[in-house]
Amino acid sequence: MSAPPPAEAFAAVDLGASSGRVMLGYVEAGEVCMVELHRFPNGPLADSLAEGEMLRWAADRLFEETLEGLAAAVTAARALGRELAGIGVDSWGVDYGLLDATGGYTGIVDHYRGAPVEAVAEGDSVVPPRRSYAITGVPPQTINTSYRLRAAARSHDAGRASGTVLLVPDLWVWLLSGALGAERTIASTTQLLDARTGSWSPELVDAWGLGSFTLPEPVPAGSLAGHTLPRVTARIGAAHPVPVYRVAGHDTASALAFATPGEPSLLVSSGSWSVAGVSLAAPVLDEAALAAGLTNERGVGEQTLLLRNLSGMWLLVECVRQWSEEDGRMLDPVALVRSASERDDVAAPVFDVGDPRLLAPGAMPDRIAQLCVETGGAAPEGRIGTVRSIVESLAVAYADAVRSFGRVLGSPLKSVRIVGGGSRNELLCRRTAELTGLPVTAGPAEASAFGNLAVQLVAAGRFGSLAEVYAAGGEAGGVIARYEPGGEFASATSDARLTAGDSAPTAPPERTTVS
Repeated sequence: MSAPPPAEAFAAVDLGASSGRVMLGYVEAGEVCMVELHRFPNGPLADSLAEGEMLRWAADRLFEETLEGLAAAVTAARALGRELAGIGVDSWGVDYGLLDATGGYTGIVDHYRGAPVEAVAEGDSVVPPRRSYAITGVPPQTINTSYRLRAAARSHDAGRASGTVLLVPDLWVWLLSGALGAERTIASTTQLLDARTGSWSPELVDAWGLGSFTLPEPVPAGSLAGHTLPRVTARIGAAHPVPVYRVAGHDTASALAFATPGEPSLLVSSGSWSVAGVSLAAPVLDEAALAAGLTNERGVGEQTLLLRNLSGMWLLVECVRQWSEEDGRMLDPVALVRSASERDDVAAPVFDVGDPRLLAPGAMPDRIAQLCVETGGAAPEGRIGTVRSIVESLAVAYADAVRSFGRVLGSPLKSVRIVGGGSRNELLCRRTAELTGLPVTAGPAEASAFGNLAVQLVAAGRFGSLAEVYAAGGEAGGVIARYEPGGEFASATSDARLTAGDSAPTAPPERTTVS
């Protein structure tokens, strides 16, 4: 009699704009468990901040960190009596690497925060925003891949003007397995994917002069890309080549993989970016959505995520980075937020977190102060005031998103769900409940990694649907806490009332930890 197959584990590589992590997921006694094995910082290369240089990512270091994490995953799985049975990669959107004419990787991944501002006007002069939005559902933004590819194609930089375009998750899949491809959720961030067909728009590719680039055909999330290359298999210490899956490559799509189309809830993926929106069965491509600055991106399956992109906790990360340099020691952002939450006596002036002047790194406290003054307020008082200002401004943006999406959809939203790192920020969740007058559900905190894992488990046939994975998610995929605008207790059994939206902000919200 042959021995039974070994128990399995899956690795989720989750690359964020400020940090990356490798998580190990497995099923134990019917519950999906997830543990963090390796976390590492992310940011632009220091030398790419020099005058005349294109801002770019430390892509080689990031991939080496990925391999370190996968090696840890193989070791941890083995210690649990398991075998690594899958790898998935998700990341931030819009950024890409290029393969040259020989199929070799150029090693360059430009940073969206260094995108040329003039590229938007130049691109819009060729294809009016109303037309490009009617095709892609993505509004004009400096960071859009489309404008940056057009600028690269027209440049004299041979290393950037042509080649096969691989967005970051697809580039990682190629580096791991050698498989070329384009996953749809990450492709939808480019302003080149037809929102109706899920394929590249030949009209836009032609109009913007992108013929020097090759765009692999998009495929849905949950498809098997291939197996780890021999050198990767050896590097991570696996006994056999490991399957590599194309999960929902865009971290927002992974974070919101649990969403149900049509549910009247504002979904907020709160990380380096704050991405707020709703899940729908079809894209919204009208002028009202364009005027509201809403973007249509692919979710897992056939759902559309109608979203508004805002700056997020990266604002705090940048402030902490500067303050740490000034003090000569690393400051703890969690401690700063905790201190800020205890100082209601400190004013929290509000600024527009969507202002494009907040895109570039450097001098963030000064820029925030300037924006506060421009809106008619005073500059924040010291560091605690700046932290409170950031959190308050994010909560105001979430409240504005609730109203904006209600207008576009023609019906009010009934609740707010915050996932990602921001779900751990009690001050942010509390102020969101107060300002929206809606119940706020927080968690999971590692939402992108869990969504990544969930897609792998379904693709590998271990679960029949994503809903089944989340139902078995336990602490890893569940709710951290609930915040009620009226201060009413919200237990784990009161979910029906949480979506009723009948409470009013008459008292400070009460936080209930969900075990």
